[in-house]
Amino acid sequence: MAFIKTETQKIHDDRFNTFEEAKSVLVDHSQPIDKRLKAVNYCIHHQEFHSLLKMLGEAFHDDRDDDHPIIDHIFTQLPLKPTREIDFEVLFKLLESDNAYLRNAAISFFQGYQAEIKPHLEALFNNADRDVRIFVVNILGDLRLEDSVGMLHAFIAKEVADQKDINVIMTAVDYLGEIGSEDDIPLLQAVKEEFNNDPYVTFGVDMAIKRIKGEL
Repeated sequence: MAFIKTETQKIHDDRFNTFEEAKSVLVDHSQPIDKRLKAVNYCIHHQEFHSLLKMLGEAFHDDRDDDHPIIDHIFTQLPLKPTREIDFEVLFKLLESDNAYLRNAAISFFQGYQAEIKPHLEALFNNADRDVRIFVVNILGDLRLEDSVGMLHAFIAKEVADQKDINVIMTAVDYLGEIGSEDDIPLLQAVKEEFNNDPYVTFGVDMAIKRIKGEL
């Protein structure tokens, strides 16, 4: 399980008796940061990954500078990358958080994944929140999975067919311009034709095609 640590990683956590006790310190902004980090260590050692991230999502709605070390510590101290459905479910839920720092930390954490994340990303193609769909596109473009181009291609086609948000479509178009090939140009031209009265789309698609052709 994700909270198992080696002997050298174990934390001196004897000042806490229960997870709830440690959690109360972790979320208490009046506590000194070193004590809050010790509480984080206790939680990492005694709770599973999805429970930790659920706690983050519930406790840190606002982006406060003094919470950044807490968020970073949880993501960096995990001994392995969780791969269970419940872990991905909570990870992706963080993409809907109002806390920008927490969202970005979750996105960065995805950098350690490869093919195993594909079905979980595809499941979010239909998410009603446009920001979540944009985050999915960002993850696809940044991870450069073996199937990233094909997934972006399918994503754009679906977004256009469903008349979804232009900003989502153009985020995907921009990434396709970076990692796509000339085989993707007909799709990009179809996007341009679909929104032929929108100068933002025209400009973005033309730029993407130029990148693919090596003209930029």
